[in-house]
Amino acid sequence: MYVAEEIIEKIKESNDIVDIISESVPLKRVGRNYWGLCPFHNEKTPSFSVTREKQLFKCFGCGEGGNVITFVMKSKNLEFNEALRLLADKANITLEESAENRKNNEKLEVYFKMHVDAARFFFKNLKDHNEIRDYFYKRGITDQTIRSFGLGFALNSWDSLLRYLKAMNYKEDDIVRCGLATKNEKGKVYDRFRNRIIFPVFDVRGRVIAFGARVMDDSKPKYLNSPETPIYNKGTHLYGLNFARKNSKEKSLIIVEGYMDCISLNQAGVKNVVASLGTALTKMQARLLKRNSEEVFISYDADNAGQAATVRGLDILSSEGIDVKVVQIPKGKDPDDYIRAEGVEKFHELVNQALPLIDYKILKAKDGLNTAEDQGRIAYAKRVVSILNNLDPIEKDVYVQKVSEDTGISESALMSLMKGDEEGIRVMDTSSIGKAVHIESAHVKAERALLKLLSEGPFLVERIHIDDFILPSHRKIYDIITRYDGPKEHIRSFVESHCDDIETSKEWTIITELVEIPDIDVDILIDDFMKTIKHYKGILTQKKLMLEIRTLEKQGRTEESLEIAKKLIELQKTLGRY
Repeated sequence: MYVAEEIIEKIKESNDIVDIISESVPLKRVGRNYWGLCPFHNEKTPSFSVTREKQLFKCFGCGEGGNVITFVMKSKNLEFNEALRLLADKANITLEESAENRKNNEKLEVYFKMHVDAARFFFKNLKDHNEIRDYFYKRGITDQTIRSFGLGFALNSWDSLLRYLKAMNYKEDDIVRCGLATKNEKGKVYDRFRNRIIFPVFDVRGRVIAFGARVMDDSKPKYLNSPETPIYNKGTHLYGLNFARKNSKEKSLIIVEGYMDCISLNQAGVKNVVASLGTALTKMQARLLKRNSEEVFISYDADNAGQAATVRGLDILSSEGIDVKVVQIPKGKDPDDYIRAEGVEKFHELVNQALPLIDYKILKAKDGLNTAEDQGRIAYAKRVVSILNNLDPIEKDVYVQKVSEDTGISESALMSLMKGDEEGIRVMDTSSIGKAVHIESAHVKAERALLKLLSEGPFLVERIHIDDFILPSHRKIYDIITRYDGPKEHIRSFVESHCDDIETSKEWTIITELVEIPDIDVDILIDDFMKTIKHYKGILTQKKLMLEIRTLEKQGRTEESLEIAKKLIELQKTLGRY
């Protein structure tokens, strides 16, 4: 059976070597590789290494090695074509065995060549039209980037590409089959792309397989893309992946929505960027991302459609076991706009501040709700618990505490709601300050007391610092107090006038009206309050470290988990002294 090279590559790309070998060999991740006991010889110490990045395995004990096909042949004692069939079946790829198979594959080669010639035609058009190149220049795109990405222009003509390709002896039916031309109901054939800028789409091997086309005015549709063809399935490719693999040394990938986002970031120096070809992210694209990165950042547009696509993408990536975070682009901008306006360093800052999956979902749960009001907080709590219920116990504990801090809803009420008891959340009453909705955490009381002391004795600023406070509202009040330099009797009204949001105003009222300071030595009080806050910070850090250890162990990163465990032991010793 003859199988074309591109079909073999597609089979290899669709079967991750780590997943295939893990079906028969227990693997643990150590650093960038996976290790296990070699299935081809007896050993007690793992010397069998699997590299996801290169899609290869190697045994340093017996010398066996190869790719995913080699492993299946060796481990299952199969011939090459038998191994191909097994892997093709796993990936739902059909292998044709008919006498026409070779001819069909030769036809595919014609299609690949046709796309290269079409790309050259579009590129020359752009070179010949200064006014079209100006469009790219105004978007900040350089000549070097135009060449690197093969950008082009489709003439405002019904048949310029069609005539060009036919003159190169390509058949009209093949041109239509590849989506470069289309045929109407009357049988008239004409160019698919007209008066549009052109983005060639490459596969991971750098071959042109399709095109995207964008208008330069307000015409509709804004984007027009190649249809599904014998060499192009948009759900199995990522725009720019060939460039990311070639030019980036990063272990992560940033996925954006559009061609221009990908190109602008790449030109600015962000080489580990790909785009999802204007479609909802698919499982095949998620597997491509997993195979080529250790971490994925979603950086979709800040508009509603972009945010909805982000949520869908998160679930797909998470279901494939990918470590995923969300880059939050400021409202009204897309990555292309942002990096041109703010520069690459600011974009890197956004990436460094990217939110993990759960944090982002919890943040989005606030959309459309006024959490300053009781009903808004209750609705928010109900949304959040549906997210938290899917977490393991340690993660659940960490995030319940975070949500409790954020909303003022007690941890016990949230836990009751997670168990299906909605009464615990309904009985809350926050209609007046002074009616506690839950037992206040000790560290919250301690922070309030420190601020009360500071407001009555500004000289204490030498002992009390902003980093001693956890709640954002308390940090803001600290900043207001320390900015005041007038008479002591006016400090209260000064702070009150500068508490310009609901949470800070509420906290300042509680501090001034309800917090009572015991009549004992101030230094003793401060030490006691500080100790309470430090203990709470330690508990938070302890839970975070436990979560990190659990995550690393799941990923097989044993050495890294042991290092975190040492930190945890030291922290627990410190907590024991409080």
